[in-house]
Amino acid sequence: MWKKTLSVMLALGILLSLVALPAQAEETASYRPMIGDLNGDWEAEIDDVTLLQRDLANIPVPYHFEQILADVDGDGYVTVLDVTCFQRWLTGVPVSTFIGNEPEFWIDENAAEPSKPGVTWTTDVIITGIYKDCFYGVPVAPLVEWYRFDAALCEGWCVGDHVKCEIELLRTYHITDSWTRWSYGFEGNLLSIEPSDDELDPNICYKPVIYLYPEEETEVNVQLTLDGALTHTYPQYQDGWTVTASPDGTLTDQNGASYPYLFWEAKLNTDYDLTKGFCVRGADTADFLNEKLAVLGLSEKEIADFTTFWVPYMQRNPYNVISFQTDAYTDAAALAVTPQPDSVIRVFMTWYGSDQAVELPAQELTTPDRTGFTAVEWGGQMIER
Repeated sequence: MWKKTLSVMLALGILLSLVALPAQAEETASYRPMIGDLNGDWEAEIDDVTLLQRDLANIPVPYHFEQILADVDGDGYVTVLDVTCFQRWLTGVPVSTFIGNEPEFWIDENAAEPSKPGVTWTTDVIITGIYKDCFYGVPVAPLVEWYRFDAALCEGWCVGDHVKCEIELLRTYHITDSWTRWSYGFEGNLLSIEPSDDELDPNICYKPVIYLYPEEETEVNVQLTLDGALTHTYPQYQDGWTVTASPDGTLTDQNGASYPYLFWEAKLNTDYDLTKGFCVRGADTADFLNEKLAVLGLSEKEIADFTTFWVPYMQRNPYNVISFQTDAYTDAAALAVTPQPDSVIRVFMTWYGSDQAVELPAQELTTPDRTGFTAVEWGGQMIER
């Protein structure tokens, strides 16, 4: 994961070593991100173009940035065309560009509902974006929501960290955005932050999520047949899911609620095959997964969803032994989609941490077809050794 740290600002009461409040000095004025400013220095400049070029070339970059900030031509995609548009804009050539605009998803006051005074709660999140006087996070459990925390982070916190945050709720945002994929968000004053004590249960098949991409808007029914028992679903699984799926992957239920994917967790009764796979240094896990998941047919957004959940658990280990399951998983978790997709991609990773390198035969991976109506699923399980 990309990492970015910020300087220590003012202390928040007794949490001196954890959280800093935004200072009142002019140089720490409230930062409103703008399209084109990828490195968070309040300017759109050549350094941002270089950052975008490296990111598109899959070269490690020192800053995490929200992809919507790089969509300078506003076509909904981040491609080399954004680089060209950005370069032309910097040289003064007239181009159609959104550089300098604030992204719509950031804070939309028209979509906000003020909270009642004094409402506080504590939540476990994964940090997804760090800015000068705020940071963003998404729940560890894959609910369709995001959080904006109004406080500057001290040095040491990074994108991808799992943290427990206590907030005073300010407002709720209702939004459906193709980049963030969330349906609503919460903004609040950060009261405290500490490392999350959330740990994986080795008996749980975690976060299989199902994406549906029909070629035209289609009502789709999804059925699971498990050798095991469901432990959690979202939206609620009631003899299956029936949703209206759009080509961009948006799923809408009968009540009009939208979701980026279908989510389930379960205890499965199966023995996984770990005789072949890969041994990867913990620090190299993100790069490894980015490469292999693309081979297995996942899109950039699906890979980002996958790594955002798994890498924080895995990068802390000296080594990880990883094996992608086939029949052992699909036999225990049968998936039926109606109407039948043209392409079905199911990626399920099993892994365990190791203090030393483990030798095992390399697993051969094949790239599936991804054409027509496509259904994609990914999930994983930490194995107890």
